[in-house]
Amino acid sequence: MLKILHTYFPIRHLLFFLGEGLLIYLGILGVTSLWLHGKPYEHPWRYSLWVRIVVITAAVQLSLYYHELYEVKVFQRIFDLAIRIVQALGVACILLALLYTVDGSLIIEQGVFFLALFVLLFVLVSWRFGYQVLCQNKILTEKILLIGGGQLASLLAEEIYRNLDSGYVVAGIVDKSGTSPLAERLGVALYRDEEVMCDIAREHGVRKIVVALDEKRGQFPLRALLQCKMMGLRVLDGVSFYEALSGKILVEKTHPSWLIFSDGFRRHFWTRVTKRALDIVLSSVGLLAGLPLMAVIACLIKATSPGPVLVRQERVGQNERAFHVLKFRTMCHNAEQLTGPVWACDKDPRVTPVGRILRALRLDELPQFWNVLVGEMSFVGPRPERPVFVQQLKAQLPYYAERHTVKPGITGWAQVNYGYGASKEDALKKLEYDLFYAKHMSLFLDLFIVLKTVKIVLFGKGAR
Repeated sequence: MLKILHTYFPIRHLLFFLGEGLLIYLGILGVTSLWLHGKPYEHPWRYSLWVRIVVITAAVQLSLYYHELYEVKVFQRIFDLAIRIVQALGVACILLALLYTVDGSLIIEQGVFFLALFVLLFVLVSWRFGYQVLCQNKILTEKILLIGGGQLASLLAEEIYRNLDSGYVVAGIVDKSGTSPLAERLGVALYRDEEVMCDIAREHGVRKIVVALDEKRGQFPLRALLQCKMMGLRVLDGVSFYEALSGKILVEKTHPSWLIFSDGFRRHFWTRVTKRALDIVLSSVGLLAGLPLMAVIACLIKATSPGPVLVRQERVGQNERAFHVLKFRTMCHNAEQLTGPVWACDKDPRVTPVGRILRALRLDELPQFWNVLVGEMSFVGPRPERPVFVQQLKAQLPYYAERHTVKPGITGWAQVNYGYGASKEDALKKLEYDLFYAKHMSLFLDLFIVLKTVKIVLFGKGAR
């Protein structure tokens, strides 16, 4: 398994991505060679042929990513797969057309390009359908042995089997009580004798043992796990494994000692400097580029409902310092005068028709670029919450105060993975992502979140 941005990915993910890129490149190169009948490409272009093919390959793979075709969650029929790939290739053509408008020297011959599209469709559908078959038959999938059959073990199993391409499969469960229904649900063997744990691992070809005990006092199989460790097997803590598998910290199963002794929560000088530089660049570009759009939005709000265009709401920032966030008004004027602060909800009657559109596209948050520019917020970070909700959630949720150790953001790890929170349960789920971000904050993670945010804005996924 690879660990990228502190999350586990099967090695076959990398091989799949690189192999697909190579297939796209070779497919276009092969079509070009056939089109030219083996003659050298002698046109006096600024860029060589391989550079132009690499540009097409990058555009196609970028479009495949934004169409979520690198997330193999369920098995798809060939027809459905072909439809999605046709859509992705269509968007790739638009991207390339825009790029060719900027620099015509990147253009490849028109006949070659359109013929290559048909070849790519066949190649990509075949390649991806074959990969689905590989995932479904658990080929190149890593086997693990779960120690425990309670809630933590169930959460881990759910995370593993949630996606067709998780890269893991549970080979067996060791539960001393022998009463767990999890093994029967998964269709795997249940073992009660912890002393033969190493033999079980060898029998199933297991290289990782995950300790997923809900209560370790008096239940921890110390001698058996030590023996397995000495034999070269990896022994992993269930909470840590869940973190790396899901990209979130399991708050309700995490002890303070785990947070204290685990890696992360470092605030390196260069991390802070580069993050602030990224904030200044993105907020400046956002304010300048978005000025015409913000002017149109302001006119629409003013023309369709009485009241101010912008609202200032008190929010809790880094180190629990209060600040006022700027947003376009999406509700009726004085909407909270009678109700007071309440959780947002679907089909909220207080939201105006224009406001509903702004919320769906997240355009109501454009004025927050100013909060980022002046340093009250970061472009990437936990969503800033209102003081009244913060006080409630601090009393109800463990570690909620710890999310304020970093600056709040316009977008964030929780926002791109879960969307808006509208209840205590939603707040708990988002907190799991927020703590993961606070623990692993880095420039690369920020850039990855920005890429996912662009996908959400373009395709609407995750917006409310």
